[in-house]
Amino acid sequence: MAVAQRPQVGDVFTIACDERHVGVGQVVAKYGNDAYFFAVFEKVLNAKEVQECLYEALESDIRFLALSLDAKIYVGDWPIIGSADVRADLPLPAYQEAVESGDHVDVVDYSGTRRRRASRHEVKQLDTRKIVAPVRLERALRADLGLEPWVAAFDALRPHGMSTRQAFA
Repeated sequence: MAVAQRPQVGDVFTIACDERHVGVGQVVAKYGNDAYFFAVFEKVLNAKEVQECLYEALESDIRFLALSLDAKIYVGDWPIIGSADVRADLPLPAYQEAVESGDHVDVVDYSGTRRRRASRHEVKQLDTRKIVAPVRLERALRADLGLEPWVAAFDALRPHGMSTRQAFA
């Protein structure tokens, strides 16, 4: 029995939408030892033409961006089909994090390694870090394509808020 490998930053994977179409995702960053930022791209591909159109998909807009776990990759539901450089323009998020007390809040980058004191405005603007189940990304993709009902919780998967690039410029 083969041992499944942990995904690496840059790994590209597919997410089945229906019998003929797949979404394209990429591991775009890592948080800690076990969490990953997944980008799901706007372009959906015919499952038979994935390799021919892969880079076109990777250059399309970001449909969803979320911190999640690798369970769907690990069990093979989201097969890794290659690797590519992560786009430099990716809006990896910054978060707020309470330190010691509620009065001291930091802005923390997507990886959790860079931080600085947050202004009052930033405390109101920034989200707290949340890890979502990978199935939520899969369901959001299907819902965005009209294949199942949209749930309000999917809205949070759209890239939004302050990026790390903005927070630490």
